[in-house]
Amino acid sequence: MKQSIYTVHAYRWGDRENHSYLVGVYSKKHKALSASEAEKEYRGGKYECEVIEWIPDGKNEDGSPGMPYKIIKSLP
Repeated sequence: MKQSIYTVHAYRWGDRENHSYLVGVYSKKHKALSASEAEKEYRGGKYECEVIEWIPDGKNEDGSPGMPYKIIKSLP
């Protein structure tokens, strides 16, 4: 089994159409979830974070290009 990686993306007011940025990339799910909560608190609640699990070098089941992923924490 391949090691997953986790990304944390912050979206202003939880809206994909507003300003957004990458908070970080993590090797452990709990670190990514902790970082998402810390970022939200640090930004005074103005940013909501999404946490995504990625499988590096993986292939999508349907053969489409890109890396397989699963949303761990979605936007509200």
